[in-house]
Amino acid sequence: MVESDFWSLAKKGVLKDNTDKTDNGYNFIPIRKLENILDDLNWSTKQFSHQIFKDGYANLCVAASIELEINYKTEDGSLVTRTFVGACNFSLISLEPNPHFLATAKSECIKNAASDIGEYFGRGMNDEVIPSGKKVEKKAVKSKPDSKIMQQFLEAISKGDERTQIMLSNVYDIKTEEDA
Repeated sequence: MVESDFWSLAKKGVLKDNTDKTDNGYNFIPIRKLENILDDLNWSTKQFSHQIFKDGYANLCVAASIELEINYKTEDGSLVTRTFVGACNFSLISLEPNPHFLATAKSECIKNAASDIGEYFGRGMNDEVIPSGKKVEKKAVKSKPDSKIMQQFLEAISKGDERTQIMLSNVYDIKTEEDA
């Protein structure tokens, strides 16, 4: 692919045939379709990395990143390599049951990186769906702590362990003497 062809492709709007919708109305390009689109370019990935962590609610989550490399030729025949970085993070509960969450993370990272190439690869695809400037508040439902959780919370207070206190307070509806 020649450089001018590459840039005209990148600026072209995403084809509706290449998109699907999520249950909440967001558009996305499924990874199998995106890979077919990328096949018009000489592409590869490298540096995939991931981290498993617990969020403030003690849910297991994954954060991942990848480099998407594409190659194309200029009009004079020289090879140009461009690298795009993509990342994702999500709670593993949100995809339950998904025994292949790392494959999902890799796919999401590739889709994120490809969207940096241009509109044809998904850039700006959900601009009309995402509310601008409106903050959506989610009301969290906290669990009632049992005696072991309360003991753990009181030990954290006595040790001055603010991190544990915050984590437990985010998950449980803890009432102390100060709250009375």
